[in-house]
Amino acid sequence: GEVVNYAWQRQETGLTYNDVEDSWAQADIERLAGFGVGYSGGVFQPGKTLTQWDLVALLASLEGYCIDPETADESTRDTVYSVAYRMGILPRGTRNEGRAVTRGQAVKCLLDCAGYGPAARLQGIYTCTYSDAAAIPEADLGYAAIAQALGMVRGSYQGDRTATRGELAAMLCRLLERQGADSVFRHG
Repeated sequence: GEVVNYAWQRQETGLTYNDVEDSWAQADIERLAGFGVGYSGGVFQPGKTLTQWDLVALLASLEGYCIDPETADESTRDTVYSVAYRMGILPRGTRNEGRAVTRGQAVKCLLDCAGYGPAARLQGIYTCTYSDAAAIPEADLGYAAIAQALGMVRGSYQGDRTATRGELAAMLCRLLERQGADSVFRHG
């Protein structure tokens, strides 16, 4: 047999950003936007500290809920959080919109939602070659190794460092490229 590669179906989404030029994450942000994944409102703020709300809003756009996280009213936020719970992005009762999200938490969220969680939680079988591999806690090593294998995180893992919106976009783009948009984030 031959390897089957999923080709994303590009569409005219109208998502454009006036603040990503010259950002290291520009290509990933624009690629996601071409498939309707991103934030509405014309700005992405790739260097902004990633909050739980930013994460939820970006991942909900996979389901067609493309909103401007800066101007969303309470009703919209409630709807988007309901989508997040259904998608398995986070468990009910853990809503904390302003909480900063670390790189390690972002990796765990993405991989858990994509179905890698059970494998990532296996202990004693993973290694990785990040420059800071010795500092990765054993409980996180599976996530770090899978993220490295999928190309989601390169260089150093820095799991305890707060992530940025641009880093989340890059991680998500790599995951979608490797897995295909239709096979990622299966939920009931």
